Amino acid sequence: MAAFDEIYDYVEKDTFMKYFRLFLVVCTYLIFRKYYSSWAVKKQTQAQYAQDERELAEKSARDAREKKETIEKIETEAQEFGWGKKTRNNVKLTEAVLQEYAAQQRQRNQSAYDAQEDVDIEDLLED
Repeated sequence: MAAFDEIYDYVEKDTFMKYFRLFLVVCTYLIFRKYYSSWAVKKQTQAQYAQDERELAEKSARDAREKKETIEKIETEAQEFGWGKKTRNNVKLTEAVLQEYAAQQRQRNQSAYDAQEDVDIEDLLED
């Protein structure tokens, strides 16, 4: 390393090489850290997106299966007696639909309540 001959007059060669290697390692780390961070974020986002898609597909299949089981249960309950079967079947289906709607409304109101509660205390929270 002829370029560093003047430096060797002031600092020992071994000491200079040790610090020069350290300098190169630190610079390399600083340069590639940004690229690695962006790559890791992208990879994690893709993994999370794939997991969300799987969960959504599983949830859709599970909800469809539960709905089918509910309808089958209602139909078997309606077939227990001989007369008024159609009316009982309609009443059971209507009850199931109303219960599902009530559950959705409860969930919607609860989430709206939670959001409103957060807004109410937002000015009291500190960062």
